[in-house]
Amino acid sequence: MKNSTYTHNRTAQAAILFVALALASAGAWAAPNEPYVNYIVKSGDTLQGLSRTLLNDPSRWAEVANFNGLKNVNLLSLGQVISVPRSLLNLSSQPRIATPGKVLSVQGNVKMGGQAVLVGAAVPEGAKFETADNSTVIVQLGDGSNVKLMPKTLAEVTSQYGYAMRDPSSSASTTWFSGAIRLVAGAIDTLANKQASRLSPLTVTTPTSVIGVRGTQFRVAFDNPVTGISRTEVLEGRVQAENPAQKANASLSGGFGAAINPAEREIKVVALLPALAETALPSQVVRSLETPKADWTVGNLAGAAGYRAQFSLDDKFTQIRGDFKSDSPSLDVSSLVNGNYYARVRGFDASGIEGFDAIKLVEIKTAIKALVWPREIAVGAMASYVPNGILLKVINQSTDKPQQLSVQTARDVAFTQGLQTVALNADSTVVLTDATPGQRVYVRFIDVTSAQPGAISGVFAMDIPGNWGSTVLGMIQPLQPVR
Repeated sequence: MKNSTYTHNRTAQAAILFVALALASAGAWAAPNEPYVNYIVKSGDTLQGLSRTLLNDPSRWAEVANFNGLKNVNLLSLGQVISVPRSLLNLSSQPRIATPGKVLSVQGNVKMGGQAVLVGAAVPEGAKFETADNSTVIVQLGDGSNVKLMPKTLAEVTSQYGYAMRDPSSSASTTWFSGAIRLVAGAIDTLANKQASRLSPLTVTTPTSVIGVRGTQFRVAFDNPVTGISRTEVLEGRVQAENPAQKANASLSGGFGAAINPAEREIKVVALLPALAETALPSQVVRSLETPKADWTVGNLAGAAGYRAQFSLDDKFTQIRGDFKSDSPSLDVSSLVNGNYYARVRGFDASGIEGFDAIKLVEIKTAIKALVWPREIAVGAMASYVPNGILLKVINQSTDKPQQLSVQTARDVAFTQGLQTVALNADSTVVLTDATPGQRVYVRFIDVTSAQPGAISGVFAMDIPGNWGSTVLGMIQPLQPVR
């Protein structure tokens, strides 16, 4: 009887100690408003037993007891609901929710899994992307974050999934996300969804770094596999940069960047270079007919070791047509065809860390010289002579007539819909084969040999009769000056 009383007292003391430990530690436990998952108690369940499967640290069972307001942790009822806070949860015990992303934009040569990718395509876990020169793709992850892969980039969406949890503020079920991207080569721009509920930061890894992000806009680059240096630049928000090789890390807030060198332990956080003033960005690049070279020369930026500029057809920079770098403020954009572009330029420091963007609408064009001649001109059409063609004969008595000319024709007065460019024969004639009966053709002349090589005349219009070639066998029709 004495031993029985002793055993009963020891059991009671253990239960009291169990509760006392729970109460004593209450101040360090999960907040009452923390998201949670529910577990329905089954026959034979105990709190300590459940802690071994449901918790990431089984020794923290007392915190679960406190979170649920349990007065007696040794008594669990069949069907009772136990709530486990997110911070304590062993995620491997919970079912994943698939959260595939999708492709928002494709420009140029982009492949996913080795195949050409289309806008709207689903992006599952493990999707591997490759962008070619002047090619970009924007991927929206399952949590709503947008990731833009820049030209010549290799990247993989290594994970994107979620878990269903209860929201204490509304008692509704919400999805908490986890996602990661592996950057093998190139660069990405990321706009993380600030509204997404995250189990862990959105993570970007390179072969030499780990960048963890919460609701922010940032860039990551790994474009020098020889040195293994990764770069990250935070435009807004905050990221955590890690150097796994050196077991070092650093926190970066908006306006700061870092170059992560696997051979160096210290991660140096530096302020990003400011954006160039808009007045420092020329709105035109004019090249000559003699040489196609074109330089866009921007203003000097204090602290810049060089400059990077991207030219795109749209202001979102999804249709990038050129990506240029230079050690000086003069960037060679000769590879671009004439036209209007949105240009963004940023300076970079001696470590290659790139600063804030300045954006300008830029026109690239070729200088055109005015050609005074011709003053008097007429056209002859010989329907019976050239099938589906017009014989154009230049008639001119002017003393300043150039010795050699070429003729350009187009469907529109601005010459954006060109038809032909062909040299005049020795007898000042040329056969126009792209002209169509019943249409108006625009004509202009280019001097190819005089003191003004490349000079261009005004524009003339030639109306072609609809019955030319059938009832009209020959005619003389003056060209009409347009401009």
